[in-house]
Parts: sequence; structure tokens; C-alpha cells
Amino acid sequence: MSEEVTYATLTFQNSAETGNNRNQNNRRKRGYPAPSPIWRQASLSLLTLCLILLIGLVTLGILYLQASNEINSDSEKLSRLQKTVHQKQDNSSQQLGNYGNFSMEEDFLKSQISNLLKKQGQMAIKLCQQLIIHNSDHECNPCPKMWQWYQNSCYYFTTNEEKTWINSRKDCMDKNSTLLKIDSLEEKDFLKSQPLPKLSFFWLGLSWDPFGRSWLWEDGSTPSASIFSTKELTQFNGSKGCAYFQKGNIYISRCSAEISWICEKTAALVKTEDLK
Repeated sequence: MSEEVTYATLTFQNSAETGNNRNQNNRRKRGYPAPSPIWRQASLSLLTLCLILLIGLVTLGILYLQASNEINSDSEKLSRLQKTVHQKQDNSSQQLGNYGNFSMEEDFLKSQISNLLKKQGQMAIKLCQQLIIHNSDHECNPCPKMWQWYQNSCYYFTTNEEKTWINSRKDCMDKNSTLLKIDSLEEKDFLKSQPLPKLSFFWLGLSWDPFGRSWLWEDGSTPSASIFSTKELTQFNGSKGCAYFQKGNIYISRCSAEISWICEKTAALVKTEDLK
């Protein structure tokens, strides 16, 4: 009796397994491929990347809308204040008796206009910087193509050519600029942060003046001691020649040496109409 049960059970199991195998074969024939864990992982990674990009675009859009709304609001205030000033000026001939009071009110309105213009300019610069992060060729960029923008200056790094200090200075003049002048430690840190070749040396617009017996920038001003480290100041004392920049530090060399150079010029104003 037990042998019959065992045989029946085995027969039933074999039938079930045969049915399952038959169903799987039917699925494959109908175009149901076996799921691949690699494709599931790739799909999940792609979905995550899309979500990150979407969040970035939404964030940039929010910043753009906020800055645009502030600029539009300030523009409306500026327009109203300017209109008020013009009205006051047109009626000034009828208010000669109260000229003193009008003058004070006019000065106040002009001060308000000046503050709004300054705020509007700061907002335009901030928004333009955000736009340039995603598109370096955006039309709001106040620097020419291939130039780096930092605060109020544009910088051009020559890395594939070498000249003497005199010839480097001439090249910058041809670009309507001057050799680099470092005004602060913040500017020095900015230059240090640039992705430049490790063994690059760049001429600065700083050289020894034999007539005044002192170090001078191209514009005739003397360098501030605050931009130099103690080690740099030590090597400048009693030295002559031309200064160059390398890995965030300032050194001295003979002016006839041939190395790369950095040009600098004033950045143009950021125009609100270019913030599109």
C-alpha cells in the first residue's frame, strides 16, 4: 500500500514539475525573457540620475525666478522714484519759496535711487554667476570668451606659450589688458584654485623700478605687504627683476626668462536685459 502511495506521489510531483517546465517554455516562446538583475540595477541607477538632474533644474529655476522677481520689483520702484524726481524738477520753478525743503527731498530720492541701482546690480551679478555655472558662454558673461571672471576682473591664462616679461606685457596690451595685478589675499586664493598645470610659471605685472628703487605694479602703485607671506617678503627685500606666480606663491626671476603669463582687465557691467 505504501509503495502505491509513494508511486502516486512521485507521479504527481513529476507531473507538476513537467507542467511548470512547460509553462516556463511557453513564456519564453511568447516573448517573456527571464528578468536580468543587471538591467534592473541599471534602470534603477538611470532613474536616480534623472531624479538628481530634475532636482538640480528645479532648484536653478527657483533661484532664477526669485532673482528675476526681485529685479523686476526693484525696477518698478526705481521707475516710480525717477518719475517722482522728474515731477519735482518740473515743478521746481513754482516752489522757489520752499527750495531748501525740495532740495533735501530730492537728495533723499536720489539716494534711494542709487541704493536700488546698487542692489539691482548685485542681484544681476549673482544671477549671472549661477547661469554661467551651467553655460560659460551665456550672453550675460561680462568677460570675453576664454577669459575667467572673478569679482570685477577678467583673467586670461596663457599656458601653451612662453615669452619674456616685456613681450608678455606687450601681448596683454594687445588684448586691451595688463599683466596680472594681485590686490588681495582673496584674489591670490582664486588664482591658486585654478586648474593649472603643476609646473606652470606665470609673469605678474610687478617689476623692479631702477629709478625709484622699488617694486611697482604696471599702474605705478606699490604692492601691499598684506598679499605676501613672510617668506615672500624676505626674498623681495634687496632683490631686483620681475615677479612671477606659481602654485599660489610669488617669486622673483630675471626679466629675460621665458615663461607663461596672466592678463587682467576690468569686467564689463552685467546687464539685466541679458539675464534670459
